[in-house]
Amino acid sequence: MPLLRSPSAPGVTGRRVGATGVVALCLLAVALAGCGSDDGDDGTTAATSIEATAPKTGLPFVLCKGEAPSEVTLDDDVQLLVDNLVRQASLAEELPYERYERRCDNTGVTAIDTPAEYADVGPALNDPPQTAIRASTDLGAPVEAVPIISFFAAPYGGSQFPTLPGFTTLIQQSADGSLSSGTRDPREGETISEECRSLPVRDLATGTFTGKAQFFVNCGDDRRAWVLAAATPNSGDPYFVQVVAQVRDTADAEALGRALATLSVDAEALTAFTQAQEAAAAAAPPPVDAPTTTAPAAP
Repeated sequence: MPLLRSPSAPGVTGRRVGATGVVALCLLAVALAGCGSDDGDDGTTAATSIEATAPKTGLPFVLCKGEAPSEVTLDDDVQLLVDNLVRQASLAEELPYERYERRCDNTGVTAIDTPAEYADVGPALNDPPQTAIRASTDLGAPVEAVPIISFFAAPYGGSQFPTLPGFTTLIQQSADGSLSSGTRDPREGETISEECRSLPVRDLATGTFTGKAQFFVNCGDDRRAWVLAAATPNSGDPYFVQVVAQVRDTADAEALGRALATLSVDAEALTAFTQAQEAAAAAAPPPVDAPTTTAPAAP
């Protein structure tokens, strides 16, 4: 039986708790591929941007925080992903997290299990509704300093994504647009693509979702890695999910495996949320064009 992480366990450092920083890490606003084939092959159209938030439209806020089951059986492919990640990223050995909690967004669409120590969670109750979750030990810490798991769901077949974005392009453009180190405000640092070594894209099957995943290792010459994944549900419902996560040791890798195994999307709630977004946008008054002016010549 593996040892369990405990705050008082000998040899467990305190670096996971109390990290400080000046900005909140946000990985969910990333440039994504505009379209692709139904099986997730790469599209060729110009990139667009995910907007995971919407004006408040009377949708219920559903924030869950409850203890999750102590054990979850991982699909063989997810366990293989975790094992390969530990080996290929040369992650430091660390005691597994002892407790997990269920995290939900504030629209009732997405849910995921994360370690209880990933206690800094968004969205908050008073944030705009969003079909996304991000959990870390400290969302305000420097990007490279702490683990994080970000998860969101978005529909396709509508105005924002007429067709399914290509998984490989989705992952690459997320890596190009997401910081691996530095700060978000002001935005300074190196992106995942700039700072990490990319490994080949691999297939991903969680038992509920099927798609692609990619490791980005040796980030900043550190023994840490980013894992980006994109997938669609085996149910055939018209939406896709993306996971962007940083792992710093074997415990974080196991936490990522647990997250992948427990990804949950309420397809009906996602449809209702999307319809509310579109209705709010249609009801909004059209923007008033600003008068055209000629700027003075620069001195």
